[in-house]
Amino acid sequence: MSQMSMSAASRPTVSVCMISYKHGKFIAQAIESILSQHVDFPIELVIGDDCSSDDTYDICEAYARKDARVRLLPRDRNLGVMPNFSRTLQACTGEYVAVCEGDDYWTDPLKLHKQVKFLDSHPEYVASTHQATVIVDNVPIRLFKDNVPATIVTEDLVGGRLFHTASVMFRPPVVNLFCKAPLVLGCDRLLNFCMSFLGKIHYSPESMCAYRLHSTGMSSKATVELMKLELNSIPYLKQLDPQFPKYRYLSYVYAAIGLSRAARLDQKLYFVMLSFIFSFADFPRNLVHIQSRLYRLCIGKK
Repeated sequence: MSQMSMSAASRPTVSVCMISYKHGKFIAQAIESILSQHVDFPIELVIGDDCSSDDTYDICEAYARKDARVRLLPRDRNLGVMPNFSRTLQACTGEYVAVCEGDDYWTDPLKLHKQVKFLDSHPEYVASTHQATVIVDNVPIRLFKDNVPATIVTEDLVGGRLFHTASVMFRPPVVNLFCKAPLVLGCDRLLNFCMSFLGKIHYSPESMCAYRLHSTGMSSKATVELMKLELNSIPYLKQLDPQFPKYRYLSYVYAAIGLSRAARLDQKLYFVMLSFIFSFADFPRNLVHIQSRLYRLCIGKK
């Protein structure tokens, strides 16, 4: 397959949404992994840098000058993760939208081709995802998640992430649901739910992207107050889907806060207790999860 640049008059088949904040050490690899995709359809890379104080913006600007497929959004102030993600998604014009944050990268040059081929031939699916490889200091350490079903629905997503954000490709109506949501910290979980409300999600066990864990990543800096923003999404999710399992998700969110490294001991006990209480909406299946959470609390594991 040959690589096709997007002409000014054509709508891209895929828009790749990339948000960045102080990703200067990583973003060139992320951009190269997208521009080197082997495709026979037009793509665009839309980058929303959130006023990075390092050289991230300069690197992105250099790519935008030399490759017409790269579109760097203007910036005038720091917006925060979710507002920056929303405005970058809304700037995407493709028939499909894929996501890759500036500190991750794709490892398979046929990734876009495979996902477009699947979605083109399966209109009942709203999104396509796949396995990811977790990277620390450029060394692969594990796969992101094991035993993920080939078809994912809302119920499967309540207990946490089954796939990494750099693996997703979805149809544009998902953007409308996501961008109307209240402010949260975990944009990825909210995005996943929005996908599931509009149709089935396909999952491939083939690892085609890398999820980079590093000390400056958002997850390493999340405070308890920031993590509590996740609670903002629950009324909205319930509004979109009256069957959304509100109490099961509350139990999950409280457990995630209580088991985080950022929580003090008193906070750990409080939020794990709340998780325990709300988990009984899922009795007796909740007993297995309670045992696991208590074990993690005792050994201090995130």
